[in-house]
Amino acid sequence: MTGPTPSDPWPYAAGLLGPELDTYLADAAPLSVQQLPTCCPPWTVREVTVHLVCTFCRFYQMLSRGRAGDFAAPFEAGQLATENLKAVAAYQGTDPCSELRATVGTFCSALRHGDEQMPHQLGPIPVALQVLFGINELAIHHHDVALAAGHEYQPPAQTLAMLTSLWQRRQSHEITTWAGILRAAGRTT
Repeated sequence: MTGPTPSDPWPYAAGLLGPELDTYLADAAPLSVQQLPTCCPPWTVREVTVHLVCTFCRFYQMLSRGRAGDFAAPFEAGQLATENLKAVAAYQGTDPCSELRATVGTFCSALRHGDEQMPHQLGPIPVALQVLFGINELAIHHHDVALAAGHEYQPPAQTLAMLTSLWQRRQSHEITTWAGILRAAGRTT
């Protein structure tokens, strides 16, 4: 395997969250795409954005809880899909695109350094890894939204480098391309 080994620290790529958010919203915000179905069933484009709002809200809450000394898992391991479905179903907001910008901004403004620990459903993790999970969420779901709108999304080189690093360390085989990430994420065969 090339790239970082499991014992290497996670790269801290907080500066990539804003640009990735901007490109996601450019494709997800038009009213004409809001009700299109995505390859992330059962969600429409709007619901994918709602999912991201809920996800980044949870990231911020976990970071805040960790700083208060509470490292309990937000839910049981293996329950992520169930929690995501419940969160989207419970959403009461009216403008998920604006709320996503605000929620990602709140999370980013709270970040201090990549090696700070925070709670996670699999146990405490470094903030740098949670940031990579956030970049991954935005990029993978940008793919979902772009396909619904009839085009493709390709992350910029720096984002792709961070994502391949993340996915290579999560998989037992080398992943060096966006197509490889999409396959590993179950988006293509």
